[in-house]
This record gives sequence, structure tokens and C-alpha cells, in this order.
Amino acid sequence: MKARLAAVAAGALLLTGCGALDESGGTDTEAPEGATTVKVGYLHTVAVDNKLHYGLAEGHWADADLDIEATQFDTGIAVSQALVSGDIDVAIMGGVTSNFPAQGQGQIFMINSVETATARLYVQGDSDIQSVADLPGHTLVTTEGTTADIFLHAAMKKAGIARDTVNVVNAAMPDAVQAFVSGSADAIALWVPFDLRVAEGAPDAREIDDAGNYPEATVADGWIANNDWFEDNRDVAKQIASAWLDINEDYQADPEAALEIVHATAYEDQATLEDLQHQVEYMEDYSNEEWVEKYESGELLDIVGTAEQAFVELGGLPQYVEPETFFDTSIFLEAAEERE
Repeated sequence: MKARLAAVAAGALLLTGCGALDESGGTDTEAPEGATTVKVGYLHTVAVDNKLHYGLAEGHWADADLDIEATQFDTGIAVSQALVSGDIDVAIMGGVTSNFPAQGQGQIFMINSVETATARLYVQGDSDIQSVADLPGHTLVTTEGTTADIFLHAAMKKAGIARDTVNVVNAAMPDAVQAFVSGSADAIALWVPFDLRVAEGAPDAREIDDAGNYPEATVADGWIANNDWFEDNRDVAKQIASAWLDINEDYQADPEAALEIVHATAYEDQATLEDLQHQVEYMEDYSNEEWVEKYESGELLDIVGTAEQAFVELGGLPQYVEPETFFDTSIFLEAAEERE
């Protein structure tokens, strides 16, 4: 079974590669002459890139004298490598926001959203697995180093299960779903909207747990700057944060309409509007005032730190470092204060 799953994963790598997928720098409103160019790499999931694309579509970045050159990447590793090499100035990442910067590979300066229950655990319809406690001796497929893996780790830890008692197989999530649907795995830890793909391919599959039951599995999706770029362009990072605040204010005024714009401009060929609407049910987004409170209270630092600790326990990080060393919360707070 493991060989079959490995073959599926290898096929995915051949098809998708692990670099940039495409560039999408076009906007409905072009940046004015003399605007500051910022090369932004992003992962294409709505919790990560919704404000990026909404700002492009509605001209907010251009209004802030920013010329955003956006490039899509398929993995956190790929976008992080591009960030470290200087191919991009800023990266927007998902769960790995708490990983690469903790290794000195970038400086977090803003959080885009908080994922509370996007990760979920499914088992085959005829499986004897009723809870996480029943996983030992079974094969589970997931994508290691992701939001789903952080959730799986938290769930197994709470249930008192050692990871080596479960045959955890790593695969890119589309291929993990394929393996599960084909019956090659007993369980799958995934993130939405891949639950919809499971429902389509294996309608008898059962959901038995989700990250909403584990506050320690909450992850923050963040904006991360190249270290050298950040050192020389702190003012530009604050300019980005200020524009983001304008974008968020507009977005929160009518989230449903804003999501429709994001879908039409960035997702129409990859996902249905219903897919995006499903995803946002399991993530948290806030008003500007609420975001400021979460920065000031240290809540966002705690979320980043808790996810970082999970990576340490999973072996993805050599040691824990305080989030304050790689997450500069002052950028957002200064930008918010200057808007008052």
C-alpha cells in the first residue's frame, strides 16, 4: 500500500513541479507612474490570498502607490525558497508562516487570516475507526508540514497516540485525496475545500474530527518579507499594511460581494464560488479594530508560537524561538495608528 501511495505522490511532483505556477500581475487599475514595485509570491488558497486579489481587482494597491507583481506558487517550500533567494520581496503563506520565518527565512509583518477549523479528518465509510484513538495500525494520508498536519499532530497528542503507531503517508493533497478515494488509505487529514472532493469521490466517507476541537491547531496565514528587503524597506512594508487595512475595511463592508470579486478575478478557472464560500466558513477574518486588538493583546504572537511548537515536535524545526524575533507586530500597529 505504501508503494502505491508513493507512486501517486511521485506522479504529482512530475505533473506540478515545485516552483512558481504562473504570474498574475495584471490589475483592473494599473499602478501610477513612479509607484513602488513589490514582488509578491503567494499560495493560491482563499485564506491566504483573498486580500491580495481583492486589492488588485479594486485598485487599492495602485491607490496606495504600490505596483504589486503577484506570482502564484504551489507549495510553501517553493515560495519560501523564492523569498530567501530574493526572487520575490514578500511571500504570503499558510501554516508554514510559523515554520520558515522561525528558521530565519523571512520576517512576518502582517497576518492575513486565522484558520480555526479548515483541517478535518475523514475515514472510509466502512472503517472501524470511530475516533482518533482508533488510528493506530491504520494507514492515513496527509500533506506533511501543513495546516492538516498540525491538526493531526494536536489530535493524536491529545488522544495519547504515538505517531509511529499510525502509517502516516505524505502526499500532495490532491493526490492524497485520490489515494483515499481509491481506497488506498483508511483515513485522510485534509483542509477545506478538499473535503468537497472527498464527498464527491467517496460519498460514504465519514468525518470524525476537525481542527475546531483543538485550539492549539489554529494557524495564522501571514505576509512575510525577505530579510534584506525588510531591512531596507520597512517603510514599504508599512505602506503595504496601510493599503491592506483599506482593503480589509472595504472587504468587511460586504464580505459576500468581495468574495464574488475574488472568485471572478482569481479563481474562476480553479474553483467554484461555492468552494470559496465553503472555505470561508472555517476561517476567521476580522474588522480592522479587531485585528488591532489581536496584535496588541499578543494573541497573534501566541497563535504563531503554538503552531511553531507543533513543527518543533514534528521534527520540522530544530528548536523553538520566540515569535517576537521573527514577527514584527509594530508594522501593522503603526500603520493602523497613522490611519486614525
